[in-house]
Amino acid sequence: MPAKTLSHVECVKLIRSPERYRPVLVSIDGQQPVTLTCFVLDDGDLLVPAGRDRALVRRAAGRTASVNITQRSLHPPGGWTVTGIGLARPLVAADRPDSLPRNLAPGAFDAGIRIAMARLTGCREH
Repeated sequence: MPAKTLSHVECVKLIRSPERYRPVLVSIDGQQPVTLTCFVLDDGDLLVPAGRDRALVRRAAGRTASVNITQRSLHPPGGWTVTGIGLARPLVAADRPDSLPRNLAPGAFDAGIRIAMARLTGCREH
């Protein structure tokens, strides 16, 4: 059966539930993609914590970020893939999420980036 194409709104709903903290493949300005752990906001924007390491912030701030998020089902069908593009900027204090997973190191959001997602598209297996 063919895959179902997903709208931006449908993609946001998928990537933020059931878990908001998930691995995401991110490419900054077309560079080699790397897997980063991101926190998904209600609007679909992604927060990428960097702790005290500002290298990611220097490399990404003001640049285009392409993302790929995939979730596979243990019992097909049911998996999905979401891709998107947005603009990265340094985190500010107001960006820090109120609740974080317990396994996250203290100060994880001292530095990092927010990827303001301009567009998300995706497909879901049937």
